[in-house]
Amino acid sequence: MNRIRVVSLTFLLCLSAVNCPAQDLLSTDALQSLGLEVRWNSQAVLNVRRDIVTYVTNDEEILYVQSSAGILTAINAENGRRLWTAQVGRTDEATLSVVSNSDLVLVLAGPSVYGYNKFTGTQLLQFRLPEQPAAGPALTEKAVFIPLHGGAVYAYSISVLEYLFRYGTLPEDVAIPHMWRFICGEEIVHSPVVGEQAIAFVSEKGNVFTVNSGGIEKGRARYQLLLNTPASAPLAIADNATSSSVLMLSDDNLAFSIDLITGKTEWTYPLGRPMTNGPIIVGDSVYVVTEDGTLTNISRDEFDGRPVEIPQYRAPMHIGAGMQEVEIDAQLQADLNLAGSQGILVTEVTQDSPAAAAGLQTGDIIVRIDEITVTTVEEAQSGIVELPFRVERPVEVVRGKTLEKLELKIGATEWDVKGIRSLTSVGRFGIYGIDQANRLVGFNKHDSRIIGRLPVSDYQVHHHNSLTDQIYLVSKSGDVLCLREIGPMVRMPQLTSVSRMAKIIRVNVRIGDPVDAAGTVLCEVELPDGSTQPITIDTPGVIREIFVRAGQAVTVDAPLARIDDDNFPIYHQRPEQRPVDVELDDGGTDGE
Repeated sequence: MNRIRVVSLTFLLCLSAVNCPAQDLLSTDALQSLGLEVRWNSQAVLNVRRDIVTYVTNDEEILYVQSSAGILTAINAENGRRLWTAQVGRTDEATLSVVSNSDLVLVLAGPSVYGYNKFTGTQLLQFRLPEQPAAGPALTEKAVFIPLHGGAVYAYSISVLEYLFRYGTLPEDVAIPHMWRFICGEEIVHSPVVGEQAIAFVSEKGNVFTVNSGGIEKGRARYQLLLNTPASAPLAIADNATSSSVLMLSDDNLAFSIDLITGKTEWTYPLGRPMTNGPIIVGDSVYVVTEDGTLTNISRDEFDGRPVEIPQYRAPMHIGAGMQEVEIDAQLQADLNLAGSQGILVTEVTQDSPAAAAGLQTGDIIVRIDEITVTTVEEAQSGIVELPFRVERPVEVVRGKTLEKLELKIGATEWDVKGIRSLTSVGRFGIYGIDQANRLVGFNKHDSRIIGRLPVSDYQVHHHNSLTDQIYLVSKSGDVLCLREIGPMVRMPQLTSVSRMAKIIRVNVRIGDPVDAAGTVLCEVELPDGSTQPITIDTPGVIREIFVRAGQAVTVDAPLARIDDDNFPIYHQRPEQRPVDVELDDGGTDGE
């Protein structure tokens, strides 16, 4: 009888951990202040009396939680349902973080590699390595690359290892378990990264090696970069149109981007602060958290490694002004004593840009930048690029029939956020991280404006999700909370410089109404001068919440409505495999 009561109590404790209401963890109102809501809550399997969570990893479909005892739990990333659990190796045997592909999840435990079907947990392979692994593996659909102590990388065919596990022998046409090995003679300290044609890894001395992963020269080195300082964090890789870029952070506080195939250094950016967390790459953005708690966003392509200062400006302009070459009237040239007969016509000025801050206006003709005459757009671009950051420099323009002297300053502030310990997720509208007080911090993706902070002291395992926009908060006891962005908040814009107040005349939408990408009128407002203006939104989705009513006075930045734009996660690295809404056919035909 006592045994039955103990089992029942254990069962209830398990249920309470898995299905506890989100309100008991983080209140709905507190989450909504950050633009978030609970997607699901789950519990990894571990002995809470002796085990703690050691690794949390995810791919697009599954979240993997590993315990200090070697228990691996696979959780469905869409609904939080626990799919399976497995004891990897012997209890308490040292394990490394898992890697996965479309069907398989691999774990290194002690001197062996274990493989499981990622959806069912069926064990597919187990193989004892010739040496202890030096770092985690890299995995493709057909092969796994494992760095071993002694400075060697071994490449194994997945199908060969599965055959060996199933039948206890190698296939007839295979003489040795590995496809190839590459010996660099230097200890490998971080997991390799793999691209379409090659893999890259870094040694303890900081040297970068790239080895062909396939083709007739597989296993042969492509190049070796001899660097002065070792890598301070794991490598990252990003696919480009024709190649891949390897991102490396070094002990001398530099970020490198290296072409995987050619070995060419694409750009180098000095962050000036120690870095131990690996970079997260989402599209053309690289996010790096430094040891002093600063999160910096670096653009890979458009800015050649420069920090993203003001969005929407393409290199090498950075000032938010359209330019066009134009002939200057000869008489005006003589009257103003201009050196050249050509100038640069300003065709447009972007609001809140450095050009606007300097006082540039549409129709101005730029003739000198930093005391140097410019007569072509190329000369103007070169002159602007060479201007120092945050220092006002003279720009002379012809305005009407006079020569005006303006002061241009490049770069308002670097795109960075202070006090961030780790980056948690890059969303559609916001970026989320954990600060030094163990609070979840949300800030605007484009201008780094802080959205809000929320204490999450119970969730102390910091997970970095570079694959999807979901936020995973994990406790050491295996409690997993998945959050998602609700959608953007529509706020009252600044419509006049005279007043920050307006009155809602009419609300044109209801909850559940669709929002068109071409623009939907949310409401109409009356300004202090008696004029009326519509407030239009163009983010596709549906109206989730409305915060105003007719007759209400609102101020600039006051919330008007929230848009629910999508219930599915975004796949950063494989957008083509992202779930989509599907309308199911009932199988009927017209007229039936």
